[in-house]
Amino acid sequence: MRSLETGNCSLMDKNISHKITIIAPTCFYYQAPLFRALAGDDRIDLTVYFCTEEGSSGSDANLVYGTNESWAPDEELLQGYKFEFLRNHIPRGSYLKSLVGLANLGIWEELRRNRPDAVVIMSWMNPTWWLTFMACQKFGIPILLMTDANVHAEQLKSFWKSWLKRIFLGKLLFPAMAGFLCAGTSNRELYMSFGVPEMRLFPFVYSWGYSSLIDESNRLEGRKSELRKEFGLPQDSVVVLYCGRFSEEKGTVELINAYKLVSSPKKALVLVGEGRLKRRMEELLDEHDHTSVYFMGFRNRNEIGKFYALADILVLPSQKETWGMVVNEGLCFSLPVIVSDQVGAGADLVSHEENGYVFRTGDVKALAEWMTKLIELPDEDRVHMGEESRRLINEWSDRDLPAAFVEYIDSIALKTRTGNARSLLWLYRLLPNWIGKIMAFSSIMILWGAATGFLFLRPSIRRIKGILRKSRT
Repeated sequence: MRSLETGNCSLMDKNISHKITIIAPTCFYYQAPLFRALAGDDRIDLTVYFCTEEGSSGSDANLVYGTNESWAPDEELLQGYKFEFLRNHIPRGSYLKSLVGLANLGIWEELRRNRPDAVVIMSWMNPTWWLTFMACQKFGIPILLMTDANVHAEQLKSFWKSWLKRIFLGKLLFPAMAGFLCAGTSNRELYMSFGVPEMRLFPFVYSWGYSSLIDESNRLEGRKSELRKEFGLPQDSVVVLYCGRFSEEKGTVELINAYKLVSSPKKALVLVGEGRLKRRMEELLDEHDHTSVYFMGFRNRNEIGKFYALADILVLPSQKETWGMVVNEGLCFSLPVIVSDQVGAGADLVSHEENGYVFRTGDVKALAEWMTKLIELPDEDRVHMGEESRRLINEWSDRDLPAAFVEYIDSIALKTRTGNARSLLWLYRLLPNWIGKIMAFSSIMILWGAATGFLFLRPSIRRIKGILRKSRT
């Protein structure tokens, strides 16, 4: 475990009222401003525990994009709040590996020793979160769940997956949560679909900190021609921008197929990112389309603003997308946006036909039609839609999150003091720490073993299902 660091955030003279622990998979660039905002409030004593160093080291970017670059320098990611890196006991573990990628066993002792007033967790899909849950139950610490999972993805689940989640989440995990920090409308609707009462749903965010992007947008305003020249892009084209992985869940093949249906001579498609589907995407392009499609590779946070500034339209055609941070970023640069109905941000940040369009995921023809419509719009109409984008992100950002967070923590503390633990939970809390720890670790090992077995057998199960489907036809 790396020793505690404060990132230039002095807490010595603060009048602390709430000790808050956040357990994060890694240091995501879009969450560091949120941690700084919370830590900057005198009423919050915040410590963030990171399960891996992948986000700050850039090793996750290497796994996903095949690049050796990092998202941003450490000083941009780790300054302004207290943090620790916990040891991950999984060999070659990663937050990118659901169910078996994270086992930060030290979190038990950290919570026992520090006894925070509340713990915020960001997932339910790894042993670290299961152990945290059991530790908080043992020590009587309220748990808040903060994810960006959205209700639309649940509609794509198979029957048996939905059934298992109804039991594990709806009957066991969610009822034990003190509250839910909702990333947006689609995230809130997910919790409500599992029967979470509205009084435990708190409007919040999963990512934060758009002032720097808006400042960069203002700085780059009027430099579109210069930037297009820098990257070898046509001056007179209407540039459609995609930023992200080239993968099935991001819908990048559908994007290429839709772009081919756009007949406008003014079209240009700029693709910022990398991924294993790149070759397939290139092979789909005919000779004519090749001249207007530009693969720009992976770009870190220091460069990405230039691409938003040179673009005219942002598109995110994902098959699965919990939120879609690029939507927030595109709005900071006053871009109209086109998103699939699987993009969680769409419910809050895309007003259909006002600042963009929402299409049914996988509908290549609809995507092509919306791209064509935006490309063919008069420049002043497209600019007007971009202005609406900027208004929406300004409105979204105009919140005092620390003050609202403190108010919510106060209400949770009152409920915790006046509530009564169930008898079995009461008995569990009376057990000596070493017995409770053994029980928790044993349970986690059983769950981890079951998860490992499931992942090992999943390819065979899929093959069998495929054979059965073929035999029926």
